[in-house]
Amino acid sequence: MCEIVQVVEEPLKNIENDCQGMKLDDILVAPEANLSDMPVEIILKICSFLDSHFLKYTLSQVCTRFQDILADDHLWKYWVQSKTNGCYPTLPNLRVWKQEPFDWEDICVEIDSEKTKWTNMESTVRHVIVKDVHYASVDAVLLVNKGQMCFSGGRDRSLAQWTIKDLTQQNDFKPSRIRLDAHSGWVWDLAANSVDNASVVYSASWDNTVKAWDITSGLECIQSFSCGMAALSLVASDNLLMAGLYNNKVLAFDVRAGPNHIQSYRPNKGAILAMSMYKNMVASVSNSKNLTIWDQTAGKFLHRCLKIPIATQEYYASCISWNSSALYVGDSMGSLHLFNPEDFTYIRTHSLWVPSKLLNESHKMVGCHQTKGNMVVGSNRGEIKFFYNCNPPHEYCTITTDTIDVTKLQYQNGVLAVGSCDTALEFWIPKEKNDAV
Repeated sequence: MCEIVQVVEEPLKNIENDCQGMKLDDILVAPEANLSDMPVEIILKICSFLDSHFLKYTLSQVCTRFQDILADDHLWKYWVQSKTNGCYPTLPNLRVWKQEPFDWEDICVEIDSEKTKWTNMESTVRHVIVKDVHYASVDAVLLVNKGQMCFSGGRDRSLAQWTIKDLTQQNDFKPSRIRLDAHSGWVWDLAANSVDNASVVYSASWDNTVKAWDITSGLECIQSFSCGMAALSLVASDNLLMAGLYNNKVLAFDVRAGPNHIQSYRPNKGAILAMSMYKNMVASVSNSKNLTIWDQTAGKFLHRCLKIPIATQEYYASCISWNSSALYVGDSMGSLHLFNPEDFTYIRTHSLWVPSKLLNESHKMVGCHQTKGNMVVGSNRGEIKFFYNCNPPHEYCTITTDTIDVTKLQYQNGVLAVGSCDTALEFWIPKEKNDAV
């Protein structure tokens, strides 16, 4: 026992000497924990549970250390890849990714912001249903000016203009302007001279005309273009207007050159059901199940009759979504067909809705909108699905419309709008837009 006491006696004297002159509080109270002093590994683990928008716009502004940590592009890339199960981007070997490097931080923020909004709709979105303005099916819907304005047209032959901020403030919903006699036939599609800064809206109708409407002068008709056949689809950019017709023909108009078309071509067999414009190229589909790419500048086909692998004869292509990262064609059986946007080769088909063999029902796709990080698609059965825009698309939310037989889906800058056969329009408007008014 004496030997043990002798062994510990000297260290105890040293501790006693060190503690002389110290207060009891100094001995018992541990240093206060500080987030900024934590190891990077712990800070990153905490960040992995936080919203990307908060990380970018709040936490990174707290101090230079957090700013330096969150400035690492590899960190944001890891978070994007973990959310999409490593399947992002949709087509990683495109030339565009070498010319325009990924902004992983912005992509991650967009992915998280959209998911938060649509999975917490009660607190983030105002849902507005408008009825009894159109008295027949609303077949055409168009969002412009960064989601601040909407146009609708229908089988009642009318054209209505909606201001989104008014829909967030009123309970008795009325259009800003309406033209009850816009056409003498069904209004089937709408387009604008500029999606983000529109001053003119074009309407295509079964009365064989396309009309131009001046937004700044009370929706006045400023020009009418004769097509000689029912116009079913439209695309426009600046002074160029292109109309897809029922008789498998596309007419190109220069709005400065008068009402006569300056160019025409026949891309597919059957009626031209949908078109999309990207840069100087125009994609079109018809009920012949072919995709055609037309170079408007050169005035020639880049690709003609690219086969869309739609399973059975009664189904057809119904919508197109085209940007630098992917070209998607949706069909009337609920499938989304992916093409390479650079060489237009077919990649694969995603079955987003499976047709019911028992009830003989299918989900016709009525719209597809894609950004770099997200994708929104809708079916005529009233289901709207939200995906990460990866390969394959990863679904994170589904919502259902209150009206029946959806005809058209539009999405821009966080605002979602659909038209229906139930003479109705439905809007989902982010509540931060309400607060900003």
